[in-house]
Amino acid sequence: MTARSKISEYAGGWALVTGAAREQGLGYAFARHLAAEGLNLVLVDVLDEDLTLRAQELRDQFDIEVRTAACDLGEPAPYAAIESAIAGIVVDVLICNHMFTPTDTPPILDMPLETHSRMIDINARGYTNLIHRFGTEMRGRGRGAIIIVSSGVGLTSGPYTGAYSANKAFQLMFGQALWYELRGTGVDVLVMIAGLMNTQGDALSKYPRWLMAEPAAVVPEVLSALGRKPTVVPGFASRAFLFVQTRLMSRKQALTAIGRFMASGLGKN
Repeated sequence: MTARSKISEYAGGWALVTGAAREQGLGYAFARHLAAEGLNLVLVDVLDEDLTLRAQELRDQFDIEVRTAACDLGEPAPYAAIESAIAGIVVDVLICNHMFTPTDTPPILDMPLETHSRMIDINARGYTNLIHRFGTEMRGRGRGAIIIVSSGVGLTSGPYTGAYSANKAFQLMFGQALWYELRGTGVDVLVMIAGLMNTQGDALSKYPRWLMAEPAAVVPEVLSALGRKPTVVPGFASRAFLFVQTRLMSRKQALTAIGRFMASGLGKN
């Protein structure tokens, strides 16, 4: 662990982490670091069996309380499973990390409209539902933290993952505005602008390895930025990649370069 972050102020309290069921995923990496800081956890995911396994691992290793909510965040709020899981507790920290992406990567107009709608329901509406639900309570108490996991493609766009990029842009803009609006309320907001991470196994094997960050290395950097700034881009490689795309290139150059990069990484060439 790195030096203790502001998140340690919530030791003994509760954090809710979405997208936390996969062992190699970023959500579980967040959960492990929060548990190490002494927070109890509510884990949310649609993968019920995996969620149960992760919860027991955390209880055994960190001697904390862990509750689970198997929940489809694409459904309309309120989420009954989450409301049941948080009965009798106060959620101090919300980490919105869940994401739905189809396994295939067609151009925007070749993706079925139903898939577009599903992505919006989970990745935009689901984030809004949770942030409004818990952010309102945090503001009322004058205490809390919200971390939103966005992506660099929310800044650069990403041909062949255009719908994903659009949802990430929504999360980024939503979170930045929320950061400004909640200044001085006691509620910290941080948007993580993630790069490529080693969370998908062989699915990302065609991308350069030097760009792949490990979730366990990313999380401490993100948590240490909480309360200090509105956004964080963890990892030197990701920062350098985004700097070139957003500062040194024209928009046309950047879109052309990222399009070629995505086509190569996704095996479109």
